Amino acid sequence: MRKNLQYFTLILLLLANCSVFAQQDAQLSQYMFNPLYINPATAGTDGVMRFQLHYRNQWTAYQTTYDGSGSLGTQVLTASMPLNGLHSGLGIQFVNDKTPSGSGYQNMLLSYAYQIGLRNGSILSIGVKGGFHTKTFDSRFRPGETGDPIVDAASKSINETKADLALGILYKAQDYQLGISLNHVNTPNYSFGVTRDSDYRIKQVLNITASYDYYLNDEVKVTPTALWRSDFVTSALEGGAIFTYTEKYWLGGSYRLNDAGIIIAGLSMLKDNSLRLGYSLDLTTVGQTAKSPTSHEVLISYALPAPKLFGGKKTPVRTPRFRHQ
Repeated sequence: MRKNLQYFTLILLLLANCSVFAQQDAQLSQYMFNPLYINPATAGTDGVMRFQLHYRNQWTAYQTTYDGSGSLGTQVLTASMPLNGLHSGLGIQFVNDKTPSGSGYQNMLLSYAYQIGLRNGSILSIGVKGGFHTKTFDSRFRPGETGDPIVDAASKSINETKADLALGILYKAQDYQLGISLNHVNTPNYSFGVTRDSDYRIKQVLNITASYDYYLNDEVKVTPTALWRSDFVTSALEGGAIFTYTEKYWLGGSYRLNDAGIIIAGLSMLKDNSLRLGYSLDLTTVGQTAKSPTSHEVLISYALPAPKLFGGKKTPVRTPRFRHQ
């Protein structure tokens, strides 16, 4: 276990030399509880049918020079379930992201993952995610420089929808997991009916996630987590740890390099901890003069037993209270 922790720390140090990430996808501070949003290979890997809703208010009470106050709001809805008899998992996600200036995007993507059982009891999951990505502008959108033909042509709200594709792979052992995904593989390109010189292209984004469950005793678990993202020009790193007590309560934090410190808390309720409620608070550490000091994110998650489709064995759920060394 100690050796695994050393490897985890080494990965963080190697990835720490990164610059500010030019964000084009909505970020989630509680990404570790909704891995499907990042990696399609995670579909169905937790052994239950799970529905999750994130509501994020980025830079609360953000005040722009011309548009006034407004919400940089993001809503993310995902659902995932295993198909045990087919050694597979299915997932779906819907994202809505909007800024006060009127630009935003929406996407709806379906995920499929095929899981390969390995001799040591771990699994190797390979996933694909595909669907539609819509980029929107309205007449309030204002360019950083004048003469932008896309904005000049936008006398009213405009939008364009393109196909979007992602690939991912996940290695999941009993106590740790490592995932790699590439989003926007086909780099969707938006012209909005104007010349190709003004095309707006969504860049490919490489994501690497890692986590490790270390049991301090039968009731307390600490989980270091890390996420590294790159569009092959700039990159971003965030890492932290979550302490979980009796699988019901959790408290922790993380740091997003050159951006914010994050506090995370939550609890599980109902039978089999089927209902999860989570909250995170981002405290801006860099660029306070251009941002608001806080961001808020709420997570609601509900799980049902996996459907008995296509037969197969029910995926076991490990409980640390019955864990023996």
